[in-house]
Amino acid sequence: MKKLIFLIILTTSLLYADDSQNSPKFTPITKKVAIIELKTSDTVIYRTINIAIGEVFVIEFPKNIILNETPTIGDAGLLKIEVENDPLKIRIWGLMFPNTPESSMYGLNSNIQFKINSGQTFILNMVLHPASEASNRVIFTYPQWEKGQKEVNQQLEKLRNKLNDEFEKKMKGIDKEAQKRTVQFLADSFSEFFQCTNYSARAEEKLVFLRSDRMCKIGKDGIIAVNFSIKNRYRQRFHIEGIKIYSTKGGKVEIDNAQYHLDKYSMQFDEIVSGATAFLIKDEDYSKEYIIEMTESAGKKRKIELRVSF
Repeated sequence: MKKLIFLIILTTSLLYADDSQNSPKFTPITKKVAIIELKTSDTVIYRTINIAIGEVFVIEFPKNIILNETPTIGDAGLLKIEVENDPLKIRIWGLMFPNTPESSMYGLNSNIQFKINSGQTFILNMVLHPASEASNRVIFTYPQWEKGQKEVNQQLEKLRNKLNDEFEKKMKGIDKEAQKRTVQFLADSFSEFFQCTNYSARAEEKLVFLRSDRMCKIGKDGIIAVNFSIKNRYRQRFHIEGIKIYSTKGGKVEIDNAQYHLDKYSMQFDEIVSGATAFLIKDEDYSKEYIIEMTESAGKKRKIELRVSF
């Protein structure tokens, strides 16, 4: 009974293979390695391909060709398929039925269908054959597509360069405008109000010193700038994590718009680093006293606070 069922399946498959091969739509591929040129006028490509059991058959495509859909196999019991992208390669293996002689598989077939992004649909009739009669590789070339892709890439490169140039010009313009507005703001504020205070303030924590000797206020609703320096008398290198400044009006309140500058963030023994912090202040938020806070990024994690005032 099992032999009868197998003979019926085998006969049906052979009939289907013969019909597919005799169909005028299917063009047979007979070379071990075939090179086929695709054209934009191609819509559906029909091919009959002999493949061997135990050998991989490979289909290659040019760069930038991708699948529009996952390949569909007519009989997954006869064929195994793997897809690799960039560039697109499709690998196909012929399979054997369990407990079936290889020679009994010859002539059995299954089709594979897939579509690529350039618009072509492929319907391939894969027929099992001895290795001596089978193909190993099909390489699809597509000169029209590659030429078009090259032209598109050239246009994209020109557009990219143009946009980069425009961006750089705009950024230069923005930088100049920002500098102009900053100078104008300082000039306006300086003409309205200007006050600087000199003092000598110092704080120390485990041989690291934080000093400040000058603070200025420019404009009633303007900028307050405070200078400072850090000196390391500790025998190991000292690393600065950051600087914060607080107002003491209504308690210790961090000024969130403060910016600071440091010459460097790491110092050796007996080295001094200079810095400054500046922030915008409204007249109603003005405080006569501020706290500079410096935090160490590693080691002893020291935190030094220094009070400065007008």
